[in-house]
Amino acid sequence: MKWNICRKSTVSLAALLMLSTVLWAQTATTDTSRGISIRYADGKISTRPLRRTGGMWTPYFPRISGAETARDGVPLKSLDVRHVVEGDELVATVSLVYGSFAGNNRVTVARVRVAADRPVEVKELSSYGVEPITISLVSIPATYAFEPRGVSASPYVDIRAVPVGPNSSAYRVTVTNRAPFPLMWFKFEAHRNQKEPISSRPRGQRNFPLIMPNGEHTFEFPAGATGQSPGDDPGAWQPVERVEVSALMWQDGTVEGNRADADQQETLDRLRMIHLRTLLNILRGSSQSVATLREEIGRISAPDDETKQLKNGFIKELDRFASQQASSEGLDFTTWRSRTIADLEQWLARIVFPKS
Repeated sequence: MKWNICRKSTVSLAALLMLSTVLWAQTATTDTSRGISIRYADGKISTRPLRRTGGMWTPYFPRISGAETARDGVPLKSLDVRHVVEGDELVATVSLVYGSFAGNNRVTVARVRVAADRPVEVKELSSYGVEPITISLVSIPATYAFEPRGVSASPYVDIRAVPVGPNSSAYRVTVTNRAPFPLMWFKFEAHRNQKEPISSRPRGQRNFPLIMPNGEHTFEFPAGATGQSPGDDPGAWQPVERVEVSALMWQDGTVEGNRADADQQETLDRLRMIHLRTLLNILRGSSQSVATLREEIGRISAPDDETKQLKNGFIKELDRFASQQASSEGLDFTTWRSRTIADLEQWLARIVFPKS
């Protein structure tokens, strides 16, 4: 949405901000009038506009000096805060992650309920050698927001972003594939003045294409403020000047843009391939019982969240077979295993690596 404001205009900025709020309220999944703010013991503050459900994690947070933070020999890696909005309040779950995110070394420290007039200090972190954090709900002031410039590494892919509300705290991005072939993934970057760009690498679930020919992919991202409260200083929310598709890969493995991003995605997909082949070898064991299958699947490590969910789903199904002799869809064990093997084989066949 572009706004043209000149001296001769009879429409006030306040009216434009109000109009934007009304239009976006119908479709936005991000509440740009409120933010979840986390204050650390060293005085740093990280604030993001509020989504109905969401979360953040960081490997950088103050530990208590001299305290042991490892758990069973596994080092503490990150602090994780997830939330769910319930009316005018939010319920935040604070966890600590030991080792990798893909493992099972997550410990829930506390669940707290936060209101606009009731910040909560999570003192329970002290028992784990971590300095307490304070979670607050803050107001985000309305400021002038404009549409950033879009840049793409491919002439067949367009990118456009618009502010979600009447400020620059969150944006909605639409990426359009105008090519006659599917797009597997792309690297997204949002640039703000001299700050590090906000980036992500959207990809299709289970290695399906992300965007089909003449299709679109839409998502929202927060342009969060760090180091100060946006409620105290509207300038903390720096507008995004440029959104960019800096790299991408087509279904045939052709890469456009930054090759380093393709190399990173290839590394992950090779780990996923190893994981899927391991699962297939376990499931194909003809003489294995449900208990043996569960034990062997439980021992393997998943390389990312998606394969971890797959693995955990298998364990739940096998537990169900042990207690009820049927899957969650009512299938017997032989039918479930045959269908699961076929699904994994198809997933494996969809994995595409970048061309040299």
